[in-house]
Amino acid sequence: MAAQTPAQQIDFNRPEAWALKYFSAVSTFTALGPPVVRAAGSIDFGLELGWIPSLGESQRRVGFDGTALEDLNKSPLFGRPRLTVGLPFGFSAEAAWVPPVGINGQRANLVAAALERPFVDAGPLTLGLRLYGQLGHSKGDFTCSKEVASQPPGSSGNPQSCNAASMDSATLNNGGLALTGGVKLGGGGALHFAVGSTYNDMVFQVGAMTGGVPDNTRLATHGWTGWVAAGAGWPLGKGASFAAEAFYSPLSVVRPPQEMAQNDGLFNVRALLRFHIR
Repeated sequence: MAAQTPAQQIDFNRPEAWALKYFSAVSTFTALGPPVVRAAGSIDFGLELGWIPSLGESQRRVGFDGTALEDLNKSPLFGRPRLTVGLPFGFSAEAAWVPPVGINGQRANLVAAALERPFVDAGPLTLGLRLYGQLGHSKGDFTCSKEVASQPPGSSGNPQSCNAASMDSATLNNGGLALTGGVKLGGGGALHFAVGSTYNDMVFQVGAMTGGVPDNTRLATHGWTGWVAAGAGWPLGKGASFAAEAFYSPLSVVRPPQEMAQNDGLFNVRALLRFHIR
């Protein structure tokens, strides 16, 4: 096996780092509901679906410190199944998995987990703490898409002289802590909100052939991002519920020729259909 290319540490505000932060934020493992005390041994199964906003050309120009256009609009949606288990002492454990299903030349494999417990339950108001994290990667032809590689090398449609579709990999590991809360409404519904901070440890591995030369550049970056979320949920009969929320994470970036960081955050909406199994 060939030795892995040593990672080049890049600033957390570089365009390449911004793209990694952006997609790490897309998969932030929020509770999508208020903190609740579940009976020990209870099991809930859920299906989560989120919107991935399309990125404009200036946002997709992230390669080589913001000079090369990359194919980042692979899918408008993000989905995963979730499993929640009630634990003793008021804790709940939750896990989710994005399976490696190929979509438009991209395949993600992300495992997330969380531990949550309410610490305030005063009438309609609940407050809790949620510890969460994620491990995994997303692989695809980001730097040299199949469409770009089909154009003549050096042409306007293939300025980086891609010889074939690349096999790149973005590692999106993270962990964080969130303050969660909820307000009970009549009829079993509830408003919920959360504010959190995520530590991101991310790597982008290029796997391209450009101008007949292999490009195995490996970029690594790490740092903290923050986020807020708010939404509402409603029961759907006795054994099911539906919740939706808006999510926002401010993300700083320095795009040459600018020298000052600017905010280019992620705003999206996500929803969860949950079934009570036991």
